Amino acid sequence: RFAGTPVTARTMHSLAYAEYGAPMRHRLGKQPPLKPTEKAQILGINDKYVLTSADGDGLPGALSRQQLVSYATKTVMDFMRTMDPVVTADHAYLPPTIEPKLKAAAAARLRTTIAEFAQKYWKDLQNPSGRMKYTPEAYLKCWALSAPVLPFDYILFDEAQDADGLITAVLLAQDAQVIAVGDRRQQIYEWRGAVNAMDAFGGERTMLRRSFRFGPAIAEYANMWLEALGAPDDMRLVGSDKLATVRRRTPGSGRQPDAVLTRTNAAAIEEIVTAQEQGVDTGIAGEKKSQELRSLAQAALDLKQRGWTSHPELSVFNTWADVRAHADSDDGADMKPLVDLVDRVGADQVVAAIDACVPVDQARTTVSTAHVAKGLEWAQVHIAEDFREPPRKKGIQQPMRAEEARLAYVAATRAKRFLDPRGLEWFPRFLEAGGTVAEPSAGYAEMKEAS
Repeated sequence: RFAGTPVTARTMHSLAYAEYGAPMRHRLGKQPPLKPTEKAQILGINDKYVLTSADGDGLPGALSRQQLVSYATKTVMDFMRTMDPVVTADHAYLPPTIEPKLKAAAAARLRTTIAEFAQKYWKDLQNPSGRMKYTPEAYLKCWALSAPVLPFDYILFDEAQDADGLITAVLLAQDAQVIAVGDRRQQIYEWRGAVNAMDAFGGERTMLRRSFRFGPAIAEYANMWLEALGAPDDMRLVGSDKLATVRRRTPGSGRQPDAVLTRTNAAAIEEIVTAQEQGVDTGIAGEKKSQELRSLAQAALDLKQRGWTSHPELSVFNTWADVRAHADSDDGADMKPLVDLVDRVGADQVVAAIDACVPVDQARTTVSTAHVAKGLEWAQVHIAEDFREPPRKKGIQQPMRAEEARLAYVAATRAKRFLDPRGLEWFPRFLEAGGTVAEPSAGYAEMKEAS
């Protein structure tokens, strides 16, 4: 939209890639996956780590090489979100199931050990011939540490409520006017280390209330979520003069949505297969998400055919029956749509359906997770039914987690003309029954995009 104007529209990653990512482009492609033993060898993890201490300040038992690889990986991922130049013991990740049980001296020794492995990991990521999995966060980190000077007089920083800490630090160092734009009620990436940078820049504050995307009906529906999220009155949305409708699509109406938004990857795969069974040309929003969904479907096929998979969401299971049993539990409810689908049509057919998807510009319907849909818009949007109502425990209605409500708010504001909120139609009833939205307690940092 800014083509032919003096305005440059870029992501910070693209600026970093030009200088630090391009020399590593060969490592950003599809590299053969490393076995845990190979990763351990690269990091110098030659044996398990014994927690037992002669001084009695440790715990009985030991950490496996695979566990140490996992902790070193988490340490490096966290380190790359900081402006710190080197990995230290302060960055070392210790799982909450272990750290509180260790005495201070034992915890300090373990942190030092994990930091040493993480240092080797970080060194590998800076090596063009390195072998560990290379991610864009690595070149972004190197670029940020180089103290780049951006040749702009004014910088409009969008989506500041889900900013990367590194990007915020780079912008604060610029000799330019920075205008941060964002909505903390749309913060949906805190689980992967994003920070709310809305308060980092100071300056004057202005509310942008009028929507140029949708009309009053969708604005009114969105305001229900804003009120539940505790947004102040001056944050209420005002719709434009566009025609907008919020209602469940009636069966047989012939109205095919332009987009179906799901909460989970498993539900997205289910929607893709269902649409194709109906003869609808279907696309997947986001090339990375398309690869992610295919990888998950292929993992299900591998587990059924070979009895194992290296996919992180299914690698802990030895058989498909184990996955099915997990999906029937409360903890595994997010996986149930995929399990039911695989059992109904076969894992090979699920993989084939994803491979049969067309580019989104050729699709009649685009399937997207709500996370990927952030920043996108369609004329007609259908909300899938995997946005679950909070349960009642011992007769007491449990609150809805704020991060779940924020994700639902994002999904509900993607439509321009017609919103079918079927997957969220329980929410008004939930509020009428005294349900509330609550900020999460401990464990939010461990949240990941629903599988």
